[in-house]
Amino acid sequence: MFRQPIPRAFLRNFRASSSSPQLLVPRIASPFLRPSAFQTISPVGFSSQIHTPSRAALSSLPRTITFSLRRPFSSSPLRAFRTPPGRYRRFDQGQWSGQQPSIPHIVVLLVGGAGVFYIYNLETVEATGRRRFNCIPHSKELQLGDSQYKEILRSASGHILPESHPLTQSVNRVLQRLIPEAPIEGANWRVHVINDPSTTNAFVIPGGKVFVFTGILGICGDEDGLAAVLSHEIAHVVAHHQGERISHNLLTTGAILLATILFDVSQAFTRVLFDVGFGLPNSRVQEAEADEMGLMMMAKACFDPNAAVKFWARMQKAEKVKIPQFMSTHPTHYNRMEAIRERLSKAEALYEEKGCHFIKNNTLLYSEPIPKDFGYSFQST
Repeated sequence: MFRQPIPRAFLRNFRASSSSPQLLVPRIASPFLRPSAFQTISPVGFSSQIHTPSRAALSSLPRTITFSLRRPFSSSPLRAFRTPPGRYRRFDQGQWSGQQPSIPHIVVLLVGGAGVFYIYNLETVEATGRRRFNCIPHSKELQLGDSQYKEILRSASGHILPESHPLTQSVNRVLQRLIPEAPIEGANWRVHVINDPSTTNAFVIPGGKVFVFTGILGICGDEDGLAAVLSHEIAHVVAHHQGERISHNLLTTGAILLATILFDVSQAFTRVLFDVGFGLPNSRVQEAEADEMGLMMMAKACFDPNAAVKFWARMQKAEKVKIPQFMSTHPTHYNRMEAIRERLSKAEALYEEKGCHFIKNNTLLYSEPIPKDFGYSFQST
């Protein structure tokens, strides 16, 4: 604790018992002013004699010498302890007190931090060379895939065909030929066929869990067509598209909030703009990339790559509602068919390089038709 300030003041002359005029000053060693704590000082010289003033002398003292002692750094009108220039000043005092960072400063910091985070998490898709942002590790994808797998099993309970069913066996036979061409770490492959003829869909979740709806099997026609579907879905997992989608959603959500604050617009309106401008195009890029990767995958596994073109032609004929591509998460069936057709030469070269023609002609490796005894129809082209 700081020592209490001791004011110094000259006292006026007063009438004392001594004949010589004298001044009263407080003793320096005493922290408080007491009536008995005065010593007299002669104007000619200092006297060592200690005098005790009378009550009359004390009563004649002016009241201006009565000081109220306060704690240090208080708001006393006596500025005896004002901080001189260049001395330390507390952080909560002075010209910087109460100032807050402005919105432009906050925006610059947020954008700069997001830019560094974005650049740090850029990576290249090995199969295609595409640069993309992905901040979700593969281990997190596996955890999410495990949760999704349990949820799907609960929701599809009672509609999943047994492993001994011919349709499940057909899907599993195609899958076993594709697995060697699918480098997925930590995959535990399982096939589930869901009895739903009205749904033309199939998907593979991280961890190697395959789900196929019976509605798409009739459009596949045979195992080559089914390989086109499964290789496409497996390619999504190989390229870690689920982690990329989550990363993209995180980035988009931050940009939407920032735009909403800066421009004072509706968050729903901003989200629509970002979805049309960034979200949907990124999804279509992933689908096109999975088509390309799946085409090469099925060719390496000795499935006829031309079956992919035929499959998308059948999908186009079976399409009931046509959505403009800019409003869809997928390219149109026609555009996908044409993009695959342009890459057929590369896929056929891989097919020949693997010696698939010789293998098919000299072994039992051939494309079997998918059983058609489960309430769905197949129209060939």
